[in-house]
Formats: sequence, structure tokens, C-alpha cells
Amino acid sequence: MSDAEMKDPKDEIIEIDALDESADTEDDSSEGTNTEDEDTEDDDNDESIESKHIKEYIEILTKIAGDKYNYDNYAELLEVAHQMNDLDKIRQSAEIFAAMYPLSPEIWLRWLKIESSLATTDEEVEKVEKLFQRALSDYYSAEVALEFAALAMKTDSKAIAERIWKTLIPTYGLHTMKGRSIFEAYREDTLTKDGDSPASFNRLARIYEQELKIPLRNMEDSYIEYKLLCEKYKDVLTDLDAEKFERRYKQAKEALQRMLPHETALAALEAHCHQERADLYRKYIADCQTLLDDDEVQILYERMVTECCLDGAVWHEYVRYLHRCPPDAEDNTASPVFRQTELDLVNRALRNCTWSAELYVEKMRIVERQATPTSKMTILKIMEDVASAGLQTPEASVKVWLEYLTYLRRVTDFASEKERDILRANFDLAWNQLGRTWGVLADPQCKILQYWGRLEYEALGEPNKGRDLWYSVMASSDNSSRVGLWIEFIEMEAKRGPEAARKLYRKSITTAGLDDPETLAAAWLRFERCNGSLEQLISCQELCNATIEKYYKTISKNGPSNRATKGKRSEAIGTTAHKDSDASVAKRQASSMDGAGGSPPGKKKVKRTNDNLSDTVGERQEEFKTPAIPPLHSSSKNHDLSKPEPSKPQTVIDIDSESDAKAGGDQSRQVFVSNLSFEVTETDIREIFPDLAIESIELVASSSGKSRGFGYMQLASAEEVPKALSFDRRPLNGRPVFISNVARDKTTRPHQFKYSSSFEPNKLFIKGLPFNLGQEELRRLFEPFGSIKDIRIVCFRSGKSKGLAYLEYETETSAKNAVLKMDQHVIDGFTITVAISSPPPKKNPTATEPTLSVGDSGGSSSSLGSGKKLLGKWDVKQKLSPMIPTAVLKRSAAAASEEKPKSNDDFRKLLLK
Repeated sequence: MSDAEMKDPKDEIIEIDALDESADTEDDSSEGTNTEDEDTEDDDNDESIESKHIKEYIEILTKIAGDKYNYDNYAELLEVAHQMNDLDKIRQSAEIFAAMYPLSPEIWLRWLKIESSLATTDEEVEKVEKLFQRALSDYYSAEVALEFAALAMKTDSKAIAERIWKTLIPTYGLHTMKGRSIFEAYREDTLTKDGDSPASFNRLARIYEQELKIPLRNMEDSYIEYKLLCEKYKDVLTDLDAEKFERRYKQAKEALQRMLPHETALAALEAHCHQERADLYRKYIADCQTLLDDDEVQILYERMVTECCLDGAVWHEYVRYLHRCPPDAEDNTASPVFRQTELDLVNRALRNCTWSAELYVEKMRIVERQATPTSKMTILKIMEDVASAGLQTPEASVKVWLEYLTYLRRVTDFASEKERDILRANFDLAWNQLGRTWGVLADPQCKILQYWGRLEYEALGEPNKGRDLWYSVMASSDNSSRVGLWIEFIEMEAKRGPEAARKLYRKSITTAGLDDPETLAAAWLRFERCNGSLEQLISCQELCNATIEKYYKTISKNGPSNRATKGKRSEAIGTTAHKDSDASVAKRQASSMDGAGGSPPGKKKVKRTNDNLSDTVGERQEEFKTPAIPPLHSSSKNHDLSKPEPSKPQTVIDIDSESDAKAGGDQSRQVFVSNLSFEVTETDIREIFPDLAIESIELVASSSGKSRGFGYMQLASAEEVPKALSFDRRPLNGRPVFISNVARDKTTRPHQFKYSSSFEPNKLFIKGLPFNLGQEELRRLFEPFGSIKDIRIVCFRSGKSKGLAYLEYETETSAKNAVLKMDQHVIDGFTITVAISSPPPKKNPTATEPTLSVGDSGGSSSSLGSGKKLLGKWDVKQKLSPMIPTAVLKRSAAAASEEKPKSNDDFRKLLLK
């Protein structure tokens, strides 16, 4: 065999291994080249993503600079900062966010976890500690507190840990559901830092005793642990008072049994059910308040405002509780909850609910009670904050202005003519600013003028000006029908002398549509008995009897009035209806007013005519109104279908004849049309409703034959009625045509709007809209946030938008997101204000403060956000002019060419003159 054939097998194996290693080296070299390429590509991608984030971050900062009230921009900025993983950017964006809005517990927790994980030195831990203190000052959050407890356990510094526990234990140790976790962490940290020593075991026993006197979930487990500790270390434990401990533990257990059902109910609620959650907390507090300490009750309020932070009512309730039961700040100086004052709390509340008039009123009262040298300037700053916040309803604006004017009255020196003039100037400013902001909706009941007028009669000392102001009040809206207002006016006018009061009594008793003429008549009779002659008393009785007789004839014919009537009177009429005729009932009611000068028994009463019966309060200009739908048959309800006009005989529509003549035929196929121009004909109506099968149209005409702007449409079938109702507000000659159901029973009318007196978490109030913005454009703007249930753009009767709208979502979450994203949004140069709808409470009707009843006109509006329209002039100036006193009107007219809207600086100078 050759040498080649004689090779050792081991050598062959070595050669093969060498070849394999060479091949592996080549492969590794190739793989190394590929890895470098991939790393380069990854670096390029990272740089691309980073530059994209930086560009996006800068763009959002620009948006915030242009619109600092848009909550969504801040949230988006913080999210981009977290995506960049840049701690400096996270800190910067969070600080920018916190400067404008309180940060939610979730936002704080995300940031604080990053800061806690990076803190290693005591100096860094102290900085993080301050951040936790800020977070706990924004909202009460057990989750943030537990993370804070973890920081205390992490640090080696006993001083820092002790500060943290002094903050957490008095506050978060009272949380019924999470308090035990806080105490467990405290005990563990105590054992870790103090070690196993008698002092440590005694301190541990004190912690258990502190915990077990508080009603906490699973406190039985802590009780068992405490007993085992006492048994194991009974030789070293001191100061044990078993009887006192058992008594406190038993009381806490009893309180816990009462509290747990409420906690279970709260836990079962979905996150978006804010109104239901607030109601459950109110019930919780009311049920358990007697069993709990003031601090434990305050913790429940803190939990309520944290979970319902956009509900101004819960904040207001908390502020009132803190006023009644202020905590002792000296006992809990480290607690962010118990060291806060009323003013601190109301400032927290206003950061969450900038639209709440009640909170601004409460803040003014708190500042006034403090009585510091800077109180006046602070209250002035509050009014400036109100102006920039933009309240969502005119009622809220009136409420804040009334509170401010009341404060000014209390601090005004009425002996100084200069200060009296300053007070008058502020009343004038309030009235004019309300008019400019709200137009036709501004203070229709003239509460500002009522207050101003009373002050002129009394403290300001100019009764003539007060009388002018009160005449303006009575000429506004339907105030002339409010007996309570007339009596208040007469009471002040009586200071000028009996003749002035008598003149006003005569004027008031002859006013059409009085809601309670009996009370007014009785007051006048008492006045004449005290101040009048025999002839004056007899004249008063005759005029009052005639008025009341006419009033009860109307009631017996049309049924009880929609206004608040005396129950006993209505009942009396009802019980005698089968025994006496309507005339005898009215005569008997009228005769009850007779006194010594009345007709003797058995003598036939002769009704004397009196020219004053035709008097009215002031001249009323004719205005176009949408009439109520006349009922088809006689009803027990009184429908005020017409009002007298000056120098014209009163026209009373006979319900029976009117319903037969105007609304005859099959009612199930009829609809009522209104807000028509007087020139509209039947042909015009048919042309704009080509999709409807219309059998006949009957337009109601006045005695002169002129159209009254409303009528009835008879359709081919009942199925056409819903279709017709869907065409409500279709324009005709530039005016929206109102279409409504003729059903007498309001409950059967579809799409009925109901006035809500409570917080409406799924409905938005929007103002500042462009006047040419339509429903579809508004829907496109707000639809991205959720399913929309209804939209109503508030319009003048001419069809022109007022720039206001109501928008109702299917869910509360959608409404909340829309507020956060769309408030202060700019549309075609208009900055809109978006807020959760929170109507003022619906009050019971009183003599001096009437309730605006939706049903007063006999049929309520059938769309979202509608209500009773109180004034009917066609522009703001015309509507407000009749309510402004002559003296003020002349002065305003003289300065109109040169007057400019007052700025905040002007406002400040005005007060400090």
C-alpha cells in the first residue's frame, strides 16, 4: 500500500475537523456581516421613530400654546413623552399638564412608578416623596398611597419612612376597603427597620390597637394576629388595656357591618355610572354618619369627589360639610386631607368644575368670612375667573352676579355718595354684561332689577328710581301675573304714602292673568280697612269682587288653572259642581270677599262697571308667539290661550267651539303647525311637504281674517303622523315650521322633552357656535366620541341660530370624552364652550320666585333642550330695552357711540374708586 493509503485514521479525523472549523469561520464571518447590517437598519428605524416622536411632541406643544383649555392636548402630550422613554420629557409634559388641570390618580401612578424605580439616594427619594405629596393633594387614591408605602419600605432612611407613614396612616388607614393593606405594610416596615426587640414588639402592639378601632374589611384577621402577638410576647408587652381594646373593637365591627353593604353596592357599579355612584355615597354617608368619627366621614366625602370629580354638586356638599365640621389641622399637619382649609377645598373643586356657579358663590362667602385686608381684591379676582371660565347657563351667571352684588351691599358705606354710585354702577354693569352674553335668555325674571329696585327704595334712598326699576320688572316676561311680585312692589311703594300704594293696588288687581287674585284682593282690603275711607273701602270691594267673579267664571268654564291655585278652592268647586251652576259658584266665591260695605243678604248683587278693569301694566308691543295647541274637548285644565292687548277688547277663545271648528275630524290623523309667517297660504305649506299625503289644511284666522300663524293639517292616514313630525322645523319663507302632535294627553305625545333639575351626565350644553353651523356639521364634529341620541340647536323664531346647542349621547363616557376633547375648540374662528349639562334645581313655585313650568303653555316642546320662551322681541336690544329703567336707558343711549366693553382692569378700577 502507498503512503497515502497508509494514513492514520486519527489524522483523517483531524483534517475533517479542520475543514469544519474553516467552514464555520466563513459562516461566522458571513453572519457577522449580516448582523452589522441589521444593527444599522435598527438604528435607522430607532432614529426615525424618535424624530417622529419629537416632531409630534413639538406640534402638540404648539397646539397647547394656541388652545390652553383643551384637556385632550395635554393627555396626548404626556402619552407621546412616555412613548419616547425620555424621563425629562415625561417630567416636562406632566408639569405642563398639572399647571392647568389636576392629574388623575392613573396619570400620577404611571409617572411615580418610574420615579420610584430610579430613586436610589436619600436626596432622590425625598424628591419623589414631594411628588407623592402633590399626587395625594389632587385626589384621594388608595392605589397611589400603596405605592407611596412601597417607597417607605424601600428607603433605608428611618426619618423619610417615618414622614411617609405619618402622612398615610391617619388618612389612608381609614379607607374601609384598603386601610388594612396600609397597616400591614406599616407593621412589616417597622419590624424590618427596628428588628426583634421588646420596643419593636410594643410598637407593633400599638399599631394593631390603632388599626382595630377602625372599621376595616377583614379586620378579624388582624384581630387574630394581635391576640397571637399578645400571647407570644406577653412578658415584654406593656400598657395593655384589654377591656378598652375589646370595647373599641366591638364598636368598629358593628360599624363595619353597617358599611359593608354600601361598599358592595359601590363595587358593583360600572365605572361610568357617576350619578348613581354619587347617590350611593350620599346614602352611605347618611346611613353611617352617626357611627363614624368626623375624620372617617370626611374620607367618604374624599372618595366621593374623587370618583365623581366632574359633578359640581358633590364638591359643594363636601365644602358645606367641611364648613360645619372643620378638621383640627394641628392634629394632622402631615395629612393632605385633614390639613386643607375650606378655601383649599373649593379651589380643588373649581379646578375640576370650572362651570359651577354654586362653587364660585361658596368661594366668595369663604373669602368674606375670612375678613382679611385682601378679601375685596380676592372676591374681585373670583369675578374675573367667572368671566374667563364661561358659565353654561344664564341662571348660573345671574346667581353669581347676585352673590357679588350682595357682597358689595354689605361692604358699602351708604353714607358716602361715591360708594352709593359705585354700587349702582356695578348693578348697571351686571345687567349690561348679562345682556351682552346671553341676549334674550338673560335674567327674564329680572332678579337683578328686583334687588336693585329694593335697594333704591331703602338703603340707596331714591324711591323714584326704585319705582322705575320695579315697573320695568313688572313689564318683563309674565311678571305682571305674579301676585307675590305685586305685593312686594306695593309694600315698598307704601313708604311713599297710602295714595301711592292705593294707585298700585288698583293697577295690579286689573291686570289680566293674575295667578292668585284672591290673595291680592285680601291684601288690598286689609290696607283699605287700615288706611282708607268708607268710599275707598267700598270701591275696593266692588273692584275686587268683579275681578274674582271673573276669575272663577274662567276656572269653572276652563277647569283649574295651570298656575298654582289654592287646593281648597279647587276642591270646593269640585264638590259643589253637581249642586250649583257655574254662575252660582262664581257668585258665592266672589261674595266671600264682602265686608261691612258689601250687599246685604237677599239683595241681588249688581255688578258695576269700572273703567279700570281695562288697565294694563305698561304698553305691550305686539309680538309673534307660538300659541299653545288648543285642546279638542273641554278639559279640567285651564289653558291660557290668549292675552288682552292694550286698547283692545280681551279675546277669549271658547274651548268647545274652537276645538270643534279648528280641530275637527279624525284626531289620530292630525298635526298642529305653528310659527308660520302671517302671509303663508295653504299652497305654500303643501309645496314644502311634498312627501306628505295631506287631505286638508286649515289656518286659524283672527276676527279680521288675518292668519294667526298656526293651524291644523289633516293627513291621509295615521301612519303619516310620525312622518310629518320628522319634518319639524323645516324652513318656510325663512322661518322654521313647528310641527307637533295634537294629542290632548301629553304622555302620548312622542319625543317629549322633560325638564331635568339634576346633573345630566350624558347631555352637553354647547355655546359660542358659528351661527351658520347646522345639525349635520355639529353631528360630524361630535360623533367620533360616541353614539349621539339627540341634537337641538337653539334658534330664534326667525330660524336663525343663537349659537347654542344641546347634544345628548347614549352614554356618559361619550359625553365626558367630548367635554375633554372639544371644550374651547375653535370652529371657523368661533371658540366654543362645551360642558356637561347641569340645569339649576327646579324650585316650587312661590309668590316672589315663580317656577318656569314647561307645561304652562299647554304643550311642551318636542325636542332636546327646549323650554318656555319668555320674551318675544326680535333682537337683543329690543328684548332688553323694556326691562331697563328710563334713566339707565337714556344714559346707555347717550354713551352708546363711545362705550366699549369693560375689561378686567376696568372692572377692578370700578370697584376700587
